[in-house]
Amino acid sequence: MDLFFGASTNASREQQSAKVRVEERPAKTPNASVNAPTDTSPTRRARPQQGDQTHKEDRRRSQQKDQSHSEERRRPQHDDRKRRRRLEEHRDERHTLKKLPTSESSRLSPRNSDLVNANRERVGSLPPSPRPRKSPVRAERKKPASSVAVSSLGQEIERCASVPVQASNVRRQKALVSAMPSPVDDREAGSDEPVAVVSSVDAVRQSESQYEDYFRWQDGEDRLQTIELHLPASGATESYSLLMPKSFDRESESRDEYLPVNDLISTVRAIALYLVDSSDFRHKVCGDKENGILRQLERARNRLNGRDFVGAVHEFNRLLDLERVSSNIGPVFDKSHIPSDLAIHIVEQTYNRVVAPTVNMLRQYKAFSNNVYGEILPTLVSEFIERAGISHDTTFIDLGCGIGNVVLQVAAQTGCFSCGIEIMKVPARFARRQAQEFEQRMRLYKLNHGAVQVWQGDFCESTDVQRMLPRADVVLVNNYAFDSALNQTLLQMFLDLKEGTKIISLKPFVTPDHKISARNIYSPESILTVRRYQYWSQCVSWTDSGGEYFVQTVDRSRLNEFLAQRGML
Repeated sequence: MDLFFGASTNASREQQSAKVRVEERPAKTPNASVNAPTDTSPTRRARPQQGDQTHKEDRRRSQQKDQSHSEERRRPQHDDRKRRRRLEEHRDERHTLKKLPTSESSRLSPRNSDLVNANRERVGSLPPSPRPRKSPVRAERKKPASSVAVSSLGQEIERCASVPVQASNVRRQKALVSAMPSPVDDREAGSDEPVAVVSSVDAVRQSESQYEDYFRWQDGEDRLQTIELHLPASGATESYSLLMPKSFDRESESRDEYLPVNDLISTVRAIALYLVDSSDFRHKVCGDKENGILRQLERARNRLNGRDFVGAVHEFNRLLDLERVSSNIGPVFDKSHIPSDLAIHIVEQTYNRVVAPTVNMLRQYKAFSNNVYGEILPTLVSEFIERAGISHDTTFIDLGCGIGNVVLQVAAQTGCFSCGIEIMKVPARFARRQAQEFEQRMRLYKLNHGAVQVWQGDFCESTDVQRMLPRADVVLVNNYAFDSALNQTLLQMFLDLKEGTKIISLKPFVTPDHKISARNIYSPESILTVRRYQYWSQCVSWTDSGGEYFVQTVDRSRLNEFLAQRGML
């Protein structure tokens, strides 16, 4: 048994060693012999392929799982945003419907009234709108609102000016703008309620922290900060501030800063020269280089003598009251054409009271776009009036009027109907408020002016512009920053202009050497003739250097002559 068991053990060992030798042989290749021994064990090459495929499937499942998790994480935020947007819409709708007066609902048709009532019920059942969170810092800066209603413009401006200096400049400027009087177009039709004029004191109060005393007062003297100046209209006065900006340079006297003392002296000069028909009064006020009220005011201003300055103002008020009793108040010029110096003075007064306190809001525009803001200064506007021959029976339109300075100056200087349109909200709002202040200020000086109208919108799409262009005699386009596409659109609009209409622009719509040919007889340029003029420094706000402007005239005679010569008429 032992021999048999040992023999069987040796045989099994030989079989195992042979099997190991067979497994260690290399895999069969195409060049191997047919009789070469093969491996009968399960296929080993299929296992790695199956493993790779399984690995790819596992990786794909893992990516899908991660993507589903990320979508689940984003979905609540997206739902929150949608919910907040929906609540804000409901809040706006609730606010609009609550402001709708009963008289407004009564004018609606029965069907619309039912809709409004249904919306009121639906909005009233909505949950309260979420309030935005405020940082603790801003909550500390905010002051409690006053419970007493503001009854006058001066108190309203003073309240807005009390916004802390540390607060956001944009919020402060918006508060100041909202405190200014509403535009004429926003008042109810037929309302005879007088509108308060923005005085010099009101303009300074909007940024009073940036002003300081102009004069040096002696010990024992009253430190006056305001003074009343009498105006030509019966019982009309204006409060002038006796302060100056802290950044004001007495030597350079920058024209960009409002100095009430200089404004008062200019007003006294304008009244004496143009608005009182009395040579004796004119002599007492203007006098010569050594005498006269104007000389006293200038001497006191230069010496910072507040007592002498106040005394000269009181003397002027006394003389003007005497002339009013004598009925000598009235213009000394043709009423149909106001002198340019007087018109410019009134327009600048309007600008300093309405626009200057919040002028930084005009810089909110996109650079290098068609909405870039720039002003044409009064000197160049007076030249435009002379070149285009604008008179009291002219219809003038300014496409892109900005804050409306040109519209107001043309209406004041010529007495014509002057209108303008501006696409940006902030300048258009300033233009309307300037139009209202301009109207009231002209009444204080007992002066007539042309009708003024300002619209807010795109002049390429405005129905008001489409209605006015066929009637226009002079069109002003400050196209200095316009692109070629907008200039081409304007050219197509000019086809509606009547014969002889003049187009003033800072870039030409047609070249001076344009010639009519068979190829361009249908182009708008063929009905225009152009002349080029130069302007000098300090004529525009965006540069101190000179430039050129162009006056195009609608003249279809050249085109008709060309067509008649070729038998095309």
